[in-house]
Amino acid sequence: MGTGERLRRIPDRIGLVGSLVLFGLPALALWATTGLLIPPLVRSGWAPQTAWFLAGALVFVPLLVAALAGAALALPAPSVPRVLAHLRLRRMTPANWRLAGGAWLFIGLATTALYVVNASVWPRLPPHPPFLPASALEPAQYHILLLWLPFFAVNIIGEELWWRGFIQPRQEPVFGRATWIVQGILHAGFHVSFGPGLMFILLPTVLVLPWAVQRAKNTTVGIVLHAGINGPAFVAVSLGVLPA
Repeated sequence: MGTGERLRRIPDRIGLVGSLVLFGLPALALWATTGLLIPPLVRSGWAPQTAWFLAGALVFVPLLVAALAGAALALPAPSVPRVLAHLRLRRMTPANWRLAGGAWLFIGLATTALYVVNASVWPRLPPHPPFLPASALEPAQYHILLLWLPFFAVNIIGEELWWRGFIQPRQEPVFGRATWIVQGILHAGFHVSFGPGLMFILLPTVLVLPWAVQRAKNTTVGIVLHAGINGPAFVAVSLGVLPA
């Protein structure tokens, strides 16, 4: 395959139809793995958390591979540094850290506000996925946190490299300043299998993440911000520090 043919296989612009496909297929895969795989695993004795790690990995690992492969195919002479640069993975500057810190604070405050709103509505929407229990781990289950670490890395890096590293730069020439809104709506739709309550509470996260990455032109900002939200939240709920 010649260089020109390789490059033509990877579009440099992704419009609405392409965005719906590239977000919709992973959403469908997540719905299938969480709905069809987790229940039988739990019935067979798996902890719901470890069943989720397996089901989620079946979606997030392909996202990571697709982002890296897509970037490599888009380059005439791919190499690791060029692939990472193509995905806009750059070092965090002081300005990037300030942006990520401000975004993290805003997400925390906005998410707390939505949680309170949801808690005061009748009937209250469950603020957790239907396949994951809203309870802290028992001390005998703390080993699950060790199993969570590699899943956490694949989850965050896979999503950010695919959504923000590979897709978002190709959406920006089409949607311009509104790209982060398109990204946020589609990323919210990706979580449809998590239930309406959690989708509602996740709105600040799914909207601010692409906004921050678009402003910084740096996918690393998305990785840092995504990890800074998901990681502490999961650990705090697992240890019973925060309500699920």
